[in-house]
Amino acid sequence: MILIIDSGSTKAHFVLLGSDGISAEYISKGFNPYYYDRSDFYNLLRDELYLKIKGKRVERIYYYGAGCSSEVNCSMVEQTLAIFFPSAEILAEHDLYGAAIALFGNSRGIACILGTGSNSCLWDGEHIMENVPSLGYMLGDEGSGTYLGKMALSAILSGEADAGIAKAFYREYRLTFSETLEKIYSKPYPNQFLSTLSLFLAKHMDNEWCREMIRKNFNDFIDKQISKYTDYQTTPVSFIGSVAFHFQSILKEVLDEHQISLGKVIKQPMDGLVAYHSGKVS
Repeated sequence: MILIIDSGSTKAHFVLLGSDGISAEYISKGFNPYYYDRSDFYNLLRDELYLKIKGKRVERIYYYGAGCSSEVNCSMVEQTLAIFFPSAEILAEHDLYGAAIALFGNSRGIACILGTGSNSCLWDGEHIMENVPSLGYMLGDEGSGTYLGKMALSAILSGEADAGIAKAFYREYRLTFSETLEKIYSKPYPNQFLSTLSLFLAKHMDNEWCREMIRKNFNDFIDKQISKYTDYQTTPVSFIGSVAFHFQSILKEVLDEHQISLGKVIKQPMDGLVAYHSGKVS
């Protein structure tokens, strides 16, 4: 059997694939080696996966994960998986690789991830040919839920946001000014808190200020990422992730203004990964 794992920073998706198709499927909290340590990953695998499929014969594991952009991080993921599946062939790749497979398969295109974080690449059908570094939520991640939340929250706290939206934020989150700052600077995983602001903006999309925040988020992503690729206006551009999926009408408007043609928009890559790996099941 083949185990396919797609893990973002917030959510992980596990699929056990046999010759007759999917035999098991699970969702858990996500993992990113830049934000969590090996013991966190070990506990996640033990509690959310291994105990559920213990006894199944897993021959190969394909892991596509946020933060697996270095050999060190990929090696850590592979070694931890090997503790639970010592006889399996294990390959850890960046989640960008999985996104490109899910969006384009063996075709050429620019694959973009817009979820809690963001990333993009030029895919030739087999390999990532170009990749503009995303830099993470502290220095980059334009287009992501975290970046959108950071922009919105900064405006709300500094008094620059629409007054009605600022009032709605304090009412719905039930946080004071000081408590909000504590969430960012003193509590763990501030990126996940910031990304929840994208859901808040989605709830208030009838407000023009919210729509402008979303538009700026996508414009910044085009400026920092898409526009850096060779022939980006004549190359298919497709998106994966919750931010692209839920705001795709605004995304299309912004892309049209930049003369970029919108291809696929899908919420998560697993269906494409299952289709791609189905031919490798024994």
